[in-house]
Amino acid sequence: MRDKIFWIGLLWVLCFTSVFGQEGSAFGIKLGPSIGFQQWNRGGGNTGLLFRYHADAYIETYSPDASYALFAQAGYHVRGGALRLRGGSFQSSNSNNLITISGRSYPYEFNNLVLSIGAKQRFVRDNDLSLFYLVGVRGEYTLSTNLGDYHRENDPLERFNLIHPFPGSNVRKINYGIIVGAGLDFMFSELVGGMLEISISPDFSQQYFSQAFAYVDPITSQDRNISERRIKNLSIELSLGIRLLRIVEYVDNIF
Repeated sequence: MRDKIFWIGLLWVLCFTSVFGQEGSAFGIKLGPSIGFQQWNRGGGNTGLLFRYHADAYIETYSPDASYALFAQAGYHVRGGALRLRGGSFQSSNSNNLITISGRSYPYEFNNLVLSIGAKQRFVRDNDLSLFYLVGVRGEYTLSTNLGDYHRENDPLERFNLIHPFPGSNVRKINYGIIVGAGLDFMFSELVGGMLEISISPDFSQQYFSQAFAYVDPITSQDRNISERRIKNLSIELSLGIRLLRIVEYVDNIF
């Protein structure tokens, strides 16, 4: 699988290098906060919001006369959602003890390497500022997760039976989806500028999938059944970045 990822990535780089080499280009880095949540099939519900971050390096075609551009970007994005517990007191099912828990947030984090390609369309333009919208496709590779925090030996809520076992081996390493967004580009000088962008990235594939399974309830010592889990990510991201122009000029030589 890793060999396939390498060759697909190499082909992508070669194709876009040939395009960007023939025209002017804009390139730079962008980063900012992310808001993520997950769509679970468990009762049709979703997790709460996860506030994290992202960073990308990007390049796009550039021509002062063109209203559109092709773009490519690669970066690091934290996907996922969070389970938020309000806290309170309840009676233990197998004793007369009153158990009190405090309100806390329990994040499900997926640290992904993201590669996106697509097109931008400018609909308001002048010399120093342009507004745009974009649409593209994404491929993602999961580098790591925090699901080990919820293994039986580490689960902080195991004795309260609030988080069920969450096997990390069921994480899908390869995922895909789309990216849509809008923003503005602005110039500080002839070749140096900035950009502000907001985008939404829904996944079409499942970040996590597990078959139904049974486990022993730590409070009642009885078997419990956990239904099948299908989890998809969705992220909303705000990016602020720097934008550098590389302008290609063609000169006719007269002999």
